[in-house]
Amino acid sequence: VQGGTTWGQTDPQGREVLSNPVTIPDFNATIAYALGLPLEEVIHSPDGRPFTVADKGRPLKQLFA
Repeated sequence: VQGGTTWGQTDPQGREVLSNPVTIPDFNATIAYALGLPLEEVIHSPDGRPFTVADKGRPLKQLFA
């Protein structure tokens, strides 16, 4: 990600998202994408529960140069 990059906009108090909201799964997917982790691969937790790293989130590929 290029230094100084911003994403979205909030109200002056920083309480409400005005544009380009990001969900937690999207945030996780963006980090996983940057690390080169497989986003769609189903993996299993230690107790056997299946999950994906991004949990239906989509990476914000626009952030990457």
